[in-house]
Amino acid sequence: MLQLFILLAVITSVALFGCLVPMEVKAFLYSMSLSIKEVLLFIMPFIVFALIFSSVNNFKQSAIKFILLLIITIFLSNLASSLIAYSVGHFIIQNTYSTQDITYEETIVPLWSFRLPALLSNFYALACGFMSSIVVSTLLPKKSKELSSKISDLTLFILKTFLTPIIPIFVLGLALKMQHDQVLSIIFKDYSIIFIIIASVTYLYVFLLYGAANSFKITSWIASMGNMIPAFITAMSTMSSNATMLLTLEGSKKNVKQPDIASSVVPITASFHLVGDCFFIIILSMITASGYSLCTTDYVTFLFYFLLFKFAIVAIPAGGIMVMLPILEKYLKFSPEMLSLITALYIVFDPIITSANVMGNGAFTMMFTKLYDKLK
Repeated sequence: MLQLFILLAVITSVALFGCLVPMEVKAFLYSMSLSIKEVLLFIMPFIVFALIFSSVNNFKQSAIKFILLLIITIFLSNLASSLIAYSVGHFIIQNTYSTQDITYEETIVPLWSFRLPALLSNFYALACGFMSSIVVSTLLPKKSKELSSKISDLTLFILKTFLTPIIPIFVLGLALKMQHDQVLSIIFKDYSIIFIIIASVTYLYVFLLYGAANSFKITSWIASMGNMIPAFITAMSTMSSNATMLLTLEGSKKNVKQPDIASSVVPITASFHLVGDCFFIIILSMITASGYSLCTTDYVTFLFYFLLFKFAIVAIPAGGIMVMLPILEKYLKFSPEMLSLITALYIVFDPIITSANVMGNGAFTMMFTKLYDKLK
């Protein structure tokens, strides 16, 4: 929640007082933002590798049939959410307005040029993390579990201690750039309406998921959602699916007849089954890139990597968007300013996104438990 207030303070201050900041200071902070962006994109493949290695290693400890079914259903659920989000984004662009009138001209020139080489692509990191985890866990099962735990702890430490705290600085410099270009006011005006639409559609989708999980029986439909209210409220304040996991598990156990299955499903869905991310990131990325000539192939390629990278997301504040920055830049041609914009918007609305993730996980647990019970 602290980061949310910091981001709100940064963006509001720039919008109100950015015109008072000297040009030299703006250029310095803009240069800092570009340098931070290079560091984020450079280190992200290693973060992806570590998260995939740890996740697959944890999967290895469970029954193969259960894990395969869980991975497939999570992928299909994320795919369904993403396709609906794509349709909503297309509808918004076609029937309301887009941000195509927002341009990013180089009115502020960076004071220095800082570039880091791309040592490893994110897709290669994902593949290497998956394969190496399978090999190590098969040959050295005991040591692999210990190694996985250490890698996971180190990754979370780096994210929470170094990467997450610099996000406000990353946003500040580029926000000043956008303010100087006189586009920040347009962004506030455009996205306020768009977010009402996105939030409404996302919560409606989650609401219908609970209906489907309860065969649309009103009494159990309402009761199952009521059991998840504590997790919903906690998610709004912590902006972390992992921090809310215990309450999600508690509510999910009340909603299913096999609580032991819920105990296995909830910890995995906390990081990988992210309904809120699917809606917000996809719709926002479409709207942000709507002023550029991108074909359907670009969106399909982006969607493919987007779904793969859902298995490399860490459920901490801004974790969902940080992993997606490289593919937004590569496949949707996002500029540094656009990356900063979508990062800021994501963090500002993270309470809504995370609460949708948590509620979606509760509904998914109910549906998966019924499916697994029929197939076993």
